[in-house]
This record gives sequence, C-alpha cells and structure tokens, in this order.
Amino acid sequence: MRTCVGCRRRDEQSALLRVVAVRGPADTDRWTVVPDERRRAHGRGAWVHPDPECVRIAIARRAFGRALRLTQAGPVDTTAVQERFEQQT
Repeated sequence: MRTCVGCRRRDEQSALLRVVAVRGPADTDRWTVVPDERRRAHGRGAWVHPDPECVRIAIARRAFGRALRLTQAGPVDTTAVQERFEQQT
C-alpha cells in the first residue's frame, strides 16, 4: 500500500502512478517531475492516482516537492506530469 501525495488516500501500488524528479541543466537548480511509468527510474519517488484532479491537488499543495525532498531547490516543474494526463483526455 502506498499513499497518494494528492488526495492522501492509501491504495495499492498498481493503482498509482510513480513520479520522480529529474535535474535540469547543469547551470540551474531546477527540477522537473516526470512520470515513471515502468517504476524503474533511480531515486526517490512519489505516488499519485492517475487522475487529473488528484494531480491538480498535489500541485496546489506543493506535495511533489515535499515528497521528493526538493524543498530547498526552489520551483519544481510539473508540466511533464500534467501533459501525461492531457494526452488521456
């Protein structure tokens, strides 16, 4: 069981999408949150329901930065996760 960073409900791992943070260009301290569909990417992951509303809640709460421990890094880019859900609709 994993906890969704958006709605904070616990659910089976198979029902959640894993996201990880990827470092931006070397001259910036910017991080990008990207979906990890295969659940194989290195590093700390966060889990969210594959539901656009749940992702919006996580972004509004700034939950990705906290869950991935990026609070000192400044703004976190979540467009890759948002685009993944726009493709579904």
